Amino acid sequence: MRKKMAAAVLMAAMTASLLAGCGDSKSSDSTKADSAQTTASNQSEAGDSTSDLKDGKTEELLMVWPGSNASPADMQAVEDAMNEIIGEKVDAKVKLQIIEWGAYNDQTNLMLSSGEKLDMVFLMSNIREDGQRGQLYPINDLIETYAPDAYSAMERYIEACYFDGNLYGLPTYRDLASQAGFMCRADILEELGYKAEDIKNFDDIEEVLKKCQEVHPELYPMIPSDLNNGCFLNYVKGEFDVVTSGVGVDIDDDASDGITVINTYDTEKYKEMAEKAYDWNQKGYFMPDSTTNTTTRQDLFRANTAFSYYGNQHPGTATQETMNSGKEIVSIPIGRSTISTSSVNFCQWAIPAQCENPKKALAVLNLLYSDSDFQNLFRYGIEGKDYVVSDGIASYPDGVTSDSVGWGNELWLCGNGSVGYAWETDPENVYEKFTEYNDTAQESPLYGFIYDTTNVKNEITAITNVTDKYKAIIENGDADPSTTLPQFNEELKSAGIDNIIEDMQKQVDEWLANK
Repeated sequence: MRKKMAAAVLMAAMTASLLAGCGDSKSSDSTKADSAQTTASNQSEAGDSTSDLKDGKTEELLMVWPGSNASPADMQAVEDAMNEIIGEKVDAKVKLQIIEWGAYNDQTNLMLSSGEKLDMVFLMSNIREDGQRGQLYPINDLIETYAPDAYSAMERYIEACYFDGNLYGLPTYRDLASQAGFMCRADILEELGYKAEDIKNFDDIEEVLKKCQEVHPELYPMIPSDLNNGCFLNYVKGEFDVVTSGVGVDIDDDASDGITVINTYDTEKYKEMAEKAYDWNQKGYFMPDSTTNTTTRQDLFRANTAFSYYGNQHPGTATQETMNSGKEIVSIPIGRSTISTSSVNFCQWAIPAQCENPKKALAVLNLLYSDSDFQNLFRYGIEGKDYVVSDGIASYPDGVTSDSVGWGNELWLCGNGSVGYAWETDPENVYEKFTEYNDTAQESPLYGFIYDTTNVKNEITAITNVTDKYKAIIENGDADPSTTLPQFNEELKSAGIDNIIEDMQKQVDEWLANK
């Protein structure tokens, strides 16, 4: 029997959201009006959804996203179950493909540019760049006909995925705001004599790391949150909205008085971070050789070699990290949460330009955003095998662990996870907590602005080379900032960062004038 799960949780939450629509340099109302006009003028193209979707021709649609590869048997079981649900609504079937995290962006970029078979793709990239290259199919004239539930669910946030009046993707339901936090093993934290509520700032974190070092010398007190990065990658999160290449604004800028575009690396806040990173590295709190580390944080926890990391946190972080590492992880927010255009449009599902039947592909994505059974299959796998349900809460079956389970995807890439089950370690009312987290975030003064990088492509390339040289070692405390930080900023100037600042400032001033 199909499970009847209430989607009202998300709908009520989204309706209550205080977030204004965000998008390109057009105003929100202008973009909506343009979109509505485009939709109306292209109604004949959109056609009738029933006849288009149930046409007697079964279309195979390739669906690609990042993760750890499932076994062929697990993949086939989930694929078959998803296709059974799809068949009720659409004459189509999906072919699932998971690409390993480390190769994902390169491989999907190749698939998009080559035009090979690809019908639904999860993007972790700049929608403007993909749109400019013509690699994505504009869906604004089709979405309300073929994916009306997905559009309704994400309407408050969807304009962040527009480019020049065209919609290219669907943002996912997740932590749309952004906040840094201290994530650590719950058992070690308790053994050291601390509770999560004891840790409120970096002085508290340092005290805990020092004690961990004394009691558990076999553990790295702190590891990097991401591969090939420093342990303080997210230290200044919440302080700046970094739009591109280190250029952005201070979150505390008052837009009513104008907005000043800055080099965020040449600020007192970044300097303070660099000095603390150097101090903590000298004291041995950081994992050695973090910037060349090739083992994920989850695997380091799993191998009993790590205690903590500092990184992105949100209401479901503890669940996500616990499931992926096999260790109970506690997530402790540090500092404020903020929301920016890029924090909304960073993750989305899109239709590639080479998709031969975007209407059916959209209809399948609509299931991922609205159908509880489809969502649970994609996120958790096969009920009774990969997970069980009690009182509306999902958990592993007896004898199954995160190490042995055959299937699993994280909430942030699952479309609209709130129409599915919550996990047993999720906070109570987790989806309401996500909405509260998003709604109470401090807006960037550039919220709704998308920077057109056309004029500074060469500078961005040159600056990328400079940041690759300095950023990770500074944020890991591998170099004395008294000498390294001035060198970093001098090379950024030589690479053309002032040109980006000047170009962005002009676009920001124009955007403000048109608001």
